[in-house]
Amino acid sequence: MGIREARVWHVAAALVSLLVVALLLLRLSDAAFTATTANASNQFAAGTVTLTDDDSATAMFSVTNMAPGASQTRCIKVSYSGSLNANVKLYGSITGGTGLGPYLNLTVYRGSGGAFGNCTGFTSTETVYTGTLSGFTGTYTSFGTGAGSWAPVGGAPVDDMTYQFVASVQSDNAAQGLTTTATFTWEAQNS
Repeated sequence: MGIREARVWHVAAALVSLLVVALLLLRLSDAAFTATTANASNQFAAGTVTLTDDDSATAMFSVTNMAPGASQTRCIKVSYSGSLNANVKLYGSITGGTGLGPYLNLTVYRGSGGAFGNCTGFTSTETVYTGTLSGFTGTYTSFGTGAGSWAPVGGAPVDDMTYQFVASVQSDNAAQGLTTTATFTWEAQNS
């Protein structure tokens, strides 16, 4: 082997050695201590606000030929079965008719006992409203302005509240022959 071949061989050996050292350094620089921990299977479920009544999709009132001063009394049971604590309010609207609302006296009580179509056993714990139907529907128009404040507890057994409505026509000749149609709405919002 000549000097020239020896040099090439030394250069080649040096390059191979450098390559081996570089590969070893690269491999060693990848090494690190590691550790992980995890908290798996996290589940989330939204609560519920559930409000029903016992009217079976039937109007509380369907009265004709009301005489002045003669009252009509009806009850309806509202039930809360949601899982969240809630606040329930009552409001209404006049949805039709020819203007009887200002001449129709309305008193709304809240309490226990009684049911839709039968107020037997009803006991009042609070007077929610006394005035005219127009006054009620003009004042209590949404949850934000709603009448009364019933606060059922969520997750408990079903919480019931009975409402008694007493309506009578005022003794005013201007009320003769007039009609009105109203909707009463209970709304629950979680608190």
